[in-house]
Amino acid sequence: MIKREGYDDNGALGPLAPSARWIPSGGDYGRRLRWLMLCRSMFVFLMLGAALVYRTAENISYFADPLTSLYEVAGFVFFVNLFYLGIFRWFQYEIAFGGVQIVVDLLIVSAITYFTGLVYSPFLFLYPIVIICGTIYLGRSGGYFIAAMACIAFGFLVDLQFYGVLVPPGFNVSPFVDEWGWQPVFYRTSVMFLACLITALVSGYIAHQERRARADLLMLETQVKRVEKMAIIGEMAAGLAHEIKNPLASLSGSIQMLKGEARWESHHEKLMEIAVREAGRLSSLVTEFLLFARPGAGHPVPIFLAQAVEETVAFLAQDPKMGGQIHVKSVVGASLCVYMDAGHLRQILLNLLLNALEATDPRGTIYLFGYMDSPKGVMLSVKDGGPGIREADMAQIFDPFFTTKKEGTGLGLSIVFRLLQECGGGVHVTSPPGEGAEFIISLPPGGGH
Repeated sequence: MIKREGYDDNGALGPLAPSARWIPSGGDYGRRLRWLMLCRSMFVFLMLGAALVYRTAENISYFADPLTSLYEVAGFVFFVNLFYLGIFRWFQYEIAFGGVQIVVDLLIVSAITYFTGLVYSPFLFLYPIVIICGTIYLGRSGGYFIAAMACIAFGFLVDLQFYGVLVPPGFNVSPFVDEWGWQPVFYRTSVMFLACLITALVSGYIAHQERRARADLLMLETQVKRVEKMAIIGEMAAGLAHEIKNPLASLSGSIQMLKGEARWESHHEKLMEIAVREAGRLSSLVTEFLLFARPGAGHPVPIFLAQAVEETVAFLAQDPKMGGQIHVKSVVGASLCVYMDAGHLRQILLNLLLNALEATDPRGTIYLFGYMDSPKGVMLSVKDGGPGIREADMAQIFDPFFTTKKEGTGLGLSIVFRLLQECGGGVHVTSPPGEGAEFIISLPPGGGH
C-alpha cells in the first residue's frame, strides 16, 4: 500500500532541490558574436587614430618605434577580424568560436601592452574589457578562466622585461629595469591582478543574474502563451460542456428507470450497465473539463499543507488501482500553511500524485518535499521514479487533451496549471533523461512558518 514517511517538521528543502542552468540560445550567441566583431573593428580604428594623435603631439616620424609595432598589431587584428567574419556563417560551434576569439583578443592585448610600456602602458584597461567580454560570451566560469589567463600572461611579460629577457621595440633596455626597483613593479603588477580579479567577480555576478532573468522571462512568455490558448479553449467549450452534461444526467436517469421495468431480459442488464458506465465516464469528463474551463476563485482558507498531503495520500491508498507496492515519501513541514480553496488544493495534489503514480513502476518511490521560499511562497516538489518526460513533449504537457498514455483524458496537468493560475501560484517542471520528472509548484502562503 501507499505509505507516508516524514523526516522533519522544519520545512527544509531535501536533496531534490530544484536547480537550473542558464545557457543562452544559439541565436543569442550569434548576435553577441556579431557585436564583438564590430566592436573589435571599431577598436582598431580608434587605436590607429590614437597613434596618429600621439605622433603629431610628439612630432616624431610615422614609422618610429613603437608606432610601427602598433600598426602591425592593428593590421593583424583587422585581418583576423575579417577572417572571423568570413567563417562565421559556416562555423557550427558558436560557443567554441567565441572562446577562441576571446583568447586571441587576450594575446593581442598582451602584445599591445608589451609594445607600449607594459606596467605603465595606457592600454592596461583593455585587460578588464577582455575579461568582461569573456564573462558575457562564456559565462561566469569562462570569465574566471580568462581573468586567470590575463594575470598569467601579464605577470609572465613583466618578469621577462624586469630581468631584461625581452626589450620592447624603441628601447635599448627594459623600460623599468634601471628606473625602478622590484617594489614598484610588484605593486603595479599586484594592482593589475586585483583589477582583473574584481572585474571577473563583478562581471560574473552580473552575467549570472542577466541569464537568470532571461530564463525567467522565457518561462513567463511560455506561460502567457499557454494561458491565452487555454482562455480561448475555455470560452469556446464551457457552454458546450454544460449542454452535454444535462442530457447525460437525463440519459443516466432514464436508463436506471428502465432497469426497474417488469418486462426485462437477462441480456438487457449487460447493455444497461455499459450504457450507465459510459454515461458516468462522459459525465466525469465533462466535470473535469468544466473545472479546467471555469474553475472559479473558490473559497480561500488557511490550510496546513502537510495535512492536505497526508489526506490525499491516504485517499489514494484506498484505491485498488493505485495501491500495491508504490511508496510515497513525504517531507513537508507541519507548520507550512497555504491560503487557497481546499477543493482546488485537493484536486492539484490528487492530479500530481496520480500522474506520478502512473509514471512510476510498482517498486518505485515518489518523493514530496515542502518548503518555504520567501519570494515565491510555499513550494511543493513532487518527483516520480519514472523514465521522465521526452524533450519533444515538454512544451505540451499542460495543454488540454494532450496525453501519452493509453487511457486518460489529458486534462489532469491542465487542471493543475489552471487552478494554480487562479490562486496566484505556478508550476515548473524538470526532467533529466532517465531520472524521472519533478513538478515544483508554488502556492500562496497562509501565514504559517
